[in-house]
Parts: sequence; structure tokens; C-alpha cells
Amino acid sequence: MELIWIMLVFFLFITILFVVLAFAFPEWFGITGKKALEVQKHQQENPEGAPENTEHKKDEI
Repeated sequence: MELIWIMLVFFLFITILFVVLAFAFPEWFGITGKKALEVQKHQQENPEGAPENTEHKKDEI
């Protein structure tokens, strides 16, 4: 019975630790946070001088 309580406390500790860290550092766990969304938005913008059509032609054999 004692082992069950130890395992339960350990599970609760790990779960609470995960929730706290996921809230504080979402990018560490693959959760898209505000910072990652800003980076994605910046990368999607077309920089000046870049061609509009980004499709590459296939090389003919």
C-alpha cells in the first residue's frame, strides 16, 4: 500500500511540474506560444526583392 502512495505522489508531482513548465515555456513542449507565432508570421511575409512565384522547375532528363 505504501508503494501506491509513493507512486501517486510522484505522478502528481510530475504532472504539476509539466503543467507549470508548459505554461511558462510552451516552446519547450511543442506548444506554439506567442514568440513562436511572431516568428512564423515574420517568416511568412514576402521580403522585398523576393520572387512571388517560388515553384522550381524540374530538370529535364
